Amino acid sequence: MSQSFARSNLMARSPMAGRTTIARIARAAQDFHVYALSGSRLIEGRSLAIGLVGEQIASLETMSWVHERTKLGLLGVTHAGLNGETDPSDTSPLCGLLGVVPLTVAGNQAVLVDAFDAVSPDPAHVCSIEDEPAGVFGWGVAVSRHEAARLLVNLALFLSEHIIPSADWYARAVTDDGARLLMGRMNLSLLEGTKIGTLWMSSFQKTEAIRVQLRGTA
Repeated sequence: MSQSFARSNLMARSPMAGRTTIARIARAAQDFHVYALSGSRLIEGRSLAIGLVGEQIASLETMSWVHERTKLGLLGVTHAGLNGETDPSDTSPLCGLLGVVPLTVAGNQAVLVDAFDAVSPDPAHVCSIEDEPAGVFGWGVAVSRHEAARLLVNLALFLSEHIIPSADWYARAVTDDGARLLMGRMNLSLLEGTKIGTLWMSSFQKTEAIRVQLRGTA
């Protein structure tokens, strides 16, 4: 598959005025037909993730409290959503997952010093609905269809550019395919000083500032 996943100048799709940042993240995801999972859908999503990446992921209890705290956590797209179709009966099977954990200032600092527990995060490290994210930890991307990978990567890049442009993104790959997706298609790189393999993508604002500076010195 020879598609480009570089960060692009996607246009904002929805009116966002008057919303908290975390609510805006959820609204933007919905515009991509991607929804935060809870209840039976969360059970289905976690089962799909285990089948795709293995058992070394957060427990159902952890995913549930992260969702309750943030209304985010494990996001999913169904076969119907991938095709831009509605699913009134909510029965279309999941085919792609994106983990989004918004970080508090303390959580962001914990990631930088290898002290953030991605499998069982400290609640003090995870934003509440009203908080402004200081960073985002990606629980990962897991897909059963290639088209879902493209959709979810584009969603993550859209969020980083338009919704939370001041936030750095972090992740840890648990499979070789995950590392290729995160480093090859989302342009994450190894976080300086990490001893546990944390990957990092600079915020859109920082990236743009460097680009402007380089253009000015060219």
